[in-house]
This record gives sequence, C-alpha cells and structure tokens, in this order.
Amino acid sequence: MTVDLLLLKGVKPLGTRDEGDHIKIVAEASVSPSERCFECGHQPLYKHGKRTYQYADIAMHGKPVKVEIERQRYRCKACGKIETPPIESLDDKRIATRRLIRHIESKCFSNTFTALADETGLAVNTIKSIVLDFMARLDETYVRETPRIMGVDEVKICGSYCAVITNLEMRTTFDILQKRTKDVITPYFRNLKDKDKVEWIALDMWGPYKDVLSRELPHARMVIDRYHVVEKASKALDSLRIKIQSELEKDGRINMKKHLRWGLLRRNEKRTPEDDEKLEYIRAHHPELAKAYDLAEAFHNLYELDDRIEAEEAFEEWVRSIPPEYAESFGQVARMVNKHHQNIFNYFDLKITNAFTEASNGLMKLANRMGRGYSFEITRGRYLYSKIASQTGQVITHEGTPKSITDPVTVWGNAKVTDYGRYISEFDGDDD
Repeated sequence: MTVDLLLLKGVKPLGTRDEGDHIKIVAEASVSPSERCFECGHQPLYKHGKRTYQYADIAMHGKPVKVEIERQRYRCKACGKIETPPIESLDDKRIATRRLIRHIESKCFSNTFTALADETGLAVNTIKSIVLDFMARLDETYVRETPRIMGVDEVKICGSYCAVITNLEMRTTFDILQKRTKDVITPYFRNLKDKDKVEWIALDMWGPYKDVLSRELPHARMVIDRYHVVEKASKALDSLRIKIQSELEKDGRINMKKHLRWGLLRRNEKRTPEDDEKLEYIRAHHPELAKAYDLAEAFHNLYELDDRIEAEEAFEEWVRSIPPEYAESFGQVARMVNKHHQNIFNYFDLKITNAFTEASNGLMKLANRMGRGYSFEITRGRYLYSKIASQTGQVITHEGTPKSITDPVTVWGNAKVTDYGRYISEFDGDDD
C-alpha cells in the first residue's frame, strides 16, 4: 500500500524527484469531471486535451516544493466554454496549494516578503498579492468596538501623513487611515459603526479634524491635547532664547546654545540638578530670559489645576501678566487659547490626553522602518492584525451571573470576546 505523504484532497502523488533548487512531486488529479457546463448548464461535456501545471506547495527538506499535475480540460458543445474541474486543495488564481496560501498568511506579519519568496519559490509580487487579499478579508471581518473616548492624531509613514484613531479608554489602536485629508476622513467618520457611542475626542489643532468631527460626530465633546497647547508656550520661550542668544558675543552664543538652553526647556521629572544650576546662572546673567521662563512655566502650570473655572480664571490672570516686551511672542499663545477656548478647557471636565496615541505613532514608525519599502496597506495590516496585536486588545465577558461566588465563569453564561484593537503599553510612550 502506497502512503500518500502529499495529503492534498483531489491530488494523487505518483513520484518525487529532487531538482536541486526545489523538490518536484509529480501527481495526477483524482476528481470527477463536471456533469454540466458551468456557463450554460448544457450536458454532456467533451474532453478537450490536457494541460500540465506546477503548483507551489509548503517547503520540504528546506527546499521549495512544486506539485506538477496534469489536468484534463473539457469543452461544452453548446456554448464552446472550456473548463477544468476545480480541485478543492488548489488555488488556480495563485497557482499554489491553498495550504501554502494559509501558511503565507500566517507568516506575513513576522517574515519579510523576500524571505517568504525564498522559502516558497513564489515571486515576491505573488506573495504581496496574497497578503493584500488577506488584509482585505481581515478588514471586512475584523470588528472592533467603537471607542467611548477616542484619540485622533497623525503619523508620517510610507511617505505621507496618515490619520491614527485610538481608543484612549482601553489604550488600543482602533484604526489607521491612509491620509488625514477631508476627502478620506469625512466618509470614514460618516459611516463609522456605532458612532453615537463616541462621547469624547482628544485631538490636535489640525483644522480638518475639528471641522469633520464636529459635523459627523456632533454629540461628542472635543478636547485639544494638552501637549499641543503647552508646546506653544515652550516654542515662544525658545524663540525668545534664540533672539537673545543672537545678540551675544560668540562665546556667549555657544554657551547658551549648547549648555544653558536645557536649563530652560527640560520640565518636571526630566530636570536634573545641573538644569537648576543653569537656570540660576540665567537668572543672574540674563534676567529678561528668566522672566520669559517664569511666564512659560506659569502657563504650563495651568494644567495642574483641577477645576475648569479656576483654570479659566488663572488663564485670564496669566494673559494680564504678560509684559509689553513679550506681547508678540506670548500674545500669540493667548490668541491661540482664545481661538480654541472651548475645546482646550474641556480638558478640565475630563482629563484625557493623546499620550497613548503618540505611543501608537511611535510603534507604527518602528514597524514602518522594519518594513521599509512596504505599502501603506501592508504596514497598516502588520500593525493592526499581527498575532500579538489581535490578542492583546481583546476582553472576554460572560453573560449571566453566578449562583455562588465559587462558581467558575464557565457556568455564568455564553462568553463574548470584545475586540478594541491593538493594545498600547503605558511604557511605549510618555505624556508631555
């Protein structure tokens, strides 16, 4: 009795030979011919010659495998259609076994296309096409829970700015859009599943985001991320530092640029004793710059307040404290806050930030560097659908309640897996 080591349904192996760079398995089809024409339903069909095909299969003994099979073709006398009876285990579109395609799909998140091409003997473009089809199926079937607290930001990958949407409450990446332009984000949010669930949105000051979100999710309250607000004060301080630095002698310019500037820019836990010493030197030798530093710090400290009304009053007091000589630089900060007043001070009603979205962006940049040359679709798919990503954002809940505290959860009722997207560790990114 011959042992079938090929184990392909509808294919009977006849022999094997080593071709040097690959292993060839000669086989024959073991399927019955169609009784009727697929096109017109006429019968019977007539034999119309044979054709030999080579289907790529899973590697064996460290070499790619080709299954060479001669297949009978049939012709319909009524309509002239020529057809070959399909074999369940073979994919005629890719000229590969279906199990090889499943293997490529399982490895495409961890292996490069070149490595998969070397392993399977398929062309790199064929590998890419298989993976793109796989990504399209995942997009159709992979359902994530719409966020209650959403983050919206952008990241530059594959040569352009992409929109990144996160679930800030669950610390997961919800989706990635190829562009951040209105023509892309408008239909996305218009057709967003369960969009009434979105209560809060953290975002930056990018105009199209605000315009589209206020129109498509009018019930959700927007919060401009605090980092993008306080950054304006830091930039105002640094621009003054550059102006004062330009008026110094060469040694003074070099000293301020290479040494003293960090005594101004580092904040909170990132400050070192050396930074404090530099600040004291600035207070003694550049009092006008120290005054600007204190003004920027006072603005940063607004976010340490707990109450919205208190924060709004503190901001008004800060505006009145701006000296005339700093009206141009810090006045721009005040005008920016007044322009986005509602969305900036919404922060004090629910203190959310886009820190986890920024962390997600960092991971995407890393994935983009590791997959240099990949298209947006591939980079997005590798980030959202890899095995780790698809597992870590899942939460399992059970319907019903236990009769006893000692009852295992398996008797509570049906288990439901809710997916929130790729989880972002709190160690992947920092707040401002």
